[in-house]
Amino acid sequence: MTKENNQRPMRLNKVQINSLAILTTRVPHAPEKDRFVFGVFLVDEAYEGDNRDEGYVTTSSKYKLSLSLEEAKKILFWNYYHNENAPEKVVWGQGLHRYITDVQAACILRDMAKLKENTSEQELAREFLEYFCNINGLDRDGLPELDGAFRQMGH
Repeated sequence: MTKENNQRPMRLNKVQINSLAILTTRVPHAPEKDRFVFGVFLVDEAYEGDNRDEGYVTTSSKYKLSLSLEEAKKILFWNYYHNENAPEKVVWGQGLHRYITDVQAACILRDMAKLKENTSEQELAREFLEYFCNINGLDRDGLPELDGAFRQMGH
């Protein structure tokens, strides 16, 4: 529950099985522009929440990847995401989560797979990207370069 919504449980309105959960953070005292992705997983159970209970997601899927701090700092969240109401602004604002599109999610997976080349997780990262694109009807080789908030600001 959060103060902003008068102690009402947080709902997860758009999360379902096979959604990609993307975990982000920034190091203490770092500016919001430095927010990075440090892990992803494919949701295999989701509860939206109601007026009494918080929403939640879980996974027991093999499709999960984490990044070292060095790797994670190369997957900056704001390269992929922008706020529809203020696309040029790098501001998290209130709330604990953001919803992204399947294309944005696939682009994050694509770039994570590139980072994992020549590592023990190379095959899993490639398979994860392929699986996610297949279940969402996306062309893995035709994924665009995204216009996240950084790119909208000219970075």
